[in-house]
Amino acid sequence: MRKMLPTILVLVVSAAAQAAAATGVLDAAGYMRQQGWEPEGGAHLLKSPVPDVAPLMFYAKGNSVPSCGLLTAAAGAKAPNYIELVGSDPDVGFPQCVGIKSMTSFKLQSKEYLAVSYLARETREDTDVRFHYLVRDRSKGFVTDVVLTNAVPSSPSGLHPRDPVVVKPIDGVRLARIAYLTEAYPAWRFVERDFISDKSSSFSIFEDKKARRCQLVTEAGATPVVVAHTSFAAADCAGVLASGRFDKAGKVYYLAMFRNHGGRQTVGVTSVSVDGVVMIENSLSDAINRDGATKDMRAAKTALMRAI
Repeated sequence: MRKMLPTILVLVVSAAAQAAAATGVLDAAGYMRQQGWEPEGGAHLLKSPVPDVAPLMFYAKGNSVPSCGLLTAAAGAKAPNYIELVGSDPDVGFPQCVGIKSMTSFKLQSKEYLAVSYLARETREDTDVRFHYLVRDRSKGFVTDVVLTNAVPSSPSGLHPRDPVVVKPIDGVRLARIAYLTEAYPAWRFVERDFISDKSSSFSIFEDKKARRCQLVTEAGATPVVVAHTSFAAADCAGVLASGRFDKAGKVYYLAMFRNHGGRQTVGVTSVSVDGVVMIENSLSDAINRDGATKDMRAAKTALMRAI
């Protein structure tokens, strides 16, 4: 019986290794060793929210400044795929990877996405916040969404060596949704001031000034639900005044306040349930408008709370 034990252990280890390969578990340290890269970041390196994508920070051969990228795996793949974020040639010095700051998973268009933000130092004075977006492909695993990555612009980081400034953290998921929605409705003017985005859903308002129309767009990771302002008021839409968000029992309510050319103000309400179902809340909108609670968003929210 004892003689069989080593054989059994070998079989168990072999099976575990095969299972790891099948599920796309990544050996980031081993990959960097194979490339001759020296790891940088250590315990401070960000942890990925998904097991088949790993962030890498390293010094390439002959390079004294850090580079960074993403290692991705797919089931059945012979070797992982490397996606460069920041890299420079030896003795050049720039660009440099200052760090991978966030990795956030989210859903958009019924697809699984990963938003990666990182800092790239282009010169001694200029460091930018950049975003890279991965989308899960059924056969290839996570791959770059080139269109979305190119659509989201970089932003100044505020990390100037002589004159640093405090910069509010930039939400990569919010920027991805804005890029997608503005591309989806190119004939309409997107009202960015009133755009609301959270972890699992978003609410946006679009205007067509010439046609005196407005539309509300609510999405929860799948196909957006579009509703015209005429669902809440028969008159035209002269402009959007405000938007709002209210939560109750896990359900999210979105409100839009707009006015017609006669000066009358109207509120429209949509909602997103816990399981991501979007609803057009005509009865709640009617209740708010009948009460005349349209002076401002605070009054509208108070009326909504009474009506729920």
